[in-house]
Amino acid sequence: MTERRTGQSTDRTRVLYVDDAEPAAALSAGEDVRVETAATVAGARDRLDDDRGRVDCVVSEYDLPDSDGLALLESVRHDHPNLPFVVYTGSGSEAIASEAIGMGATDYVPKTAGGETLAERVDRAVATARVETDSGVSGARMRELTNAFPDVAFILDEDGRYLEVLSGPETESLRAVDQEQLIGKRIHDAFDDAEAERYLEHIRTTLESGTVETIEYRTETETGERWYEGRTAPLRDAIDGRDAVVWVARDVTDRRGYERKLAQRRDELARLNRINELINSTLQSLIEATNREEIERAVCEELADSPFYQFAWTGPAWVKDERMRPSVVAGIDRDELVELLDATNAVPRPDNSFVHVLTENESVVIHDVADSTRISDREREAMLDLGMSSAALVPLTYGDTNYGVLAISGGYPNAFGDGELAGLEALAEIVGFVINAVQNRNLIFSDSAVELTFRVEDSDSAFGRLSADLDCRVELEGIVPASEDRLIEYVSLTGAPTDAVLDRAAEMDAFETYRVVHEDGEECLLETEPAWSGVDQLVQAAAVVKSAIAENGDVTFVSEAPSETEVRNVVERLREMYPDVELTGKREVDRPVRTMQEMRQTIADALTDKQQSALRAAYFAGYYEYPRESTAEEVAASLGITSPTLHQHLRAAQCKLVGAFLDSWSE
Repeated sequence: MTERRTGQSTDRTRVLYVDDAEPAAALSAGEDVRVETAATVAGARDRLDDDRGRVDCVVSEYDLPDSDGLALLESVRHDHPNLPFVVYTGSGSEAIASEAIGMGATDYVPKTAGGETLAERVDRAVATARVETDSGVSGARMRELTNAFPDVAFILDEDGRYLEVLSGPETESLRAVDQEQLIGKRIHDAFDDAEAERYLEHIRTTLESGTVETIEYRTETETGERWYEGRTAPLRDAIDGRDAVVWVARDVTDRRGYERKLAQRRDELARLNRINELINSTLQSLIEATNREEIERAVCEELADSPFYQFAWTGPAWVKDERMRPSVVAGIDRDELVELLDATNAVPRPDNSFVHVLTENESVVIHDVADSTRISDREREAMLDLGMSSAALVPLTYGDTNYGVLAISGGYPNAFGDGELAGLEALAEIVGFVINAVQNRNLIFSDSAVELTFRVEDSDSAFGRLSADLDCRVELEGIVPASEDRLIEYVSLTGAPTDAVLDRAAEMDAFETYRVVHEDGEECLLETEPAWSGVDQLVQAAAVVKSAIAENGDVTFVSEAPSETEVRNVVERLREMYPDVELTGKREVDRPVRTMQEMRQTIADALTDKQQSALRAAYFAGYYEYPRESTAEEVAASLGITSPTLHQHLRAAQCKLVGAFLDSWSE
């Protein structure tokens, strides 16, 4: 425990500074301030409990060696309820500030505010405490004290009459009325009857309890609306035969705003947590879904059952010139949506919300139905008839594919903040992914599919133009998704010299990259990344491309899609790139499912005995582990062959294995 003395006054302000670091120099710069220090919570408690004289204010760091400042605050409030306590910390946060104020801290000052700010806050806290507890001071002494802090103080009698107005030099802009004119008048002369009665009742409560009482109120000042904390204490002696109180009005507008922001953030965090729980619950439902309708129904029912939303529905991907109709509805009868859907369908582009969501892949949010300028009057009337306060339309997308729209009715205005909307958009993206995965799974494991054949003229297709200009045949050999927005296509060309193919490709703007994989006379295989591609459009529409062949300038695409696929959506997807594309064929095809045993037999038949031996020896010897447990030379030696021969057998076997896998995948 240490002490720093400044000046020789006998009525110094005694500050107990609790920190394992040196106190701010500005704190002890005043002539009438004495600073004592303690490095720990235990040391501070010992000082407060000993008989070395009073302490007028405690200033404490939050992070202390043996505990924290809030623990000290709790004990101070228990043993010394009216002792000013200022939290002065370099390791705090909004949460700590809120908790400290809630526990009764007089003030909270981050160390970044500086020592001068701390000294001002300490002076204010001590002066306020003295006004509240020193009931025998003269009017002159009261003014002297109030000049030390930027608060307004009044002396009022038991009938609410102003006997004295005490204001510091920094309070002029906070005045509600001309304060000097208040002396001799009653509270009812300054406020309306309801407010005046409330304040008079507070004065009477203070006089009856004999202790400090607190009240918060709002009033208009010269700088606008402000919030005040009024703290009242009874005076010991009556004035002119009437009991009286000291009323200290502290401007707490900034503090209330700070607390309100903290509360809003807590509420938003709570909503986000509940939305995350909703997403997790929805994901559990999606796991069991076997088709698109079950997926969308699971999502809509989970949303409609939550306390945040009234109802939810999904609609299909936009088809040109068609009106939106819901696929799945939950939380409301389908017929009740008719008028709202008709109202939105009637809105012309580009203001039509359905068009925006389904063509731009962007959400549309109506924060407040009553005031929104985003909707038409007819839409507003229909939404209000349904009791809607807010709404959101979120695209169901995966990659570049739009599967439709998810519509949600909020349970109150402004239900879709940035955080909530981001969560719902993440949910919609997951739904799009699951729809895509289920469709692909159904296509792979289904014993039937719908086969679609399309024809595109040469002017629309890069491969069509190549086949027409070079009089050759262009055929798709395979595709590899490199990322969500990149597709690598392997294409064979027959009947044209490789140099001519490369020269023509260079003249076209149809390829991001291309290279020759191998060539043989007038045959070559190209690896290409097209700038635009009908193959990619079909893949995005959840179809499997079986073949793509260009001859004499015309391209024929053959693809397979799950039986439940909306064929018109696939056509429209391809038409986005090729406006004149023709659907020339549509038929149901059988897709026999191969068993695992059949797959193994196919592979075994393809491999020679030496290739099988090389594969088995390499596998069991750990050649394919990382790091390798055996080298190629060691595996070759165990088989009694050379290393080049082993590599030849392994390469041939691996090529057959990968080929068998890819062939079965594309079937």
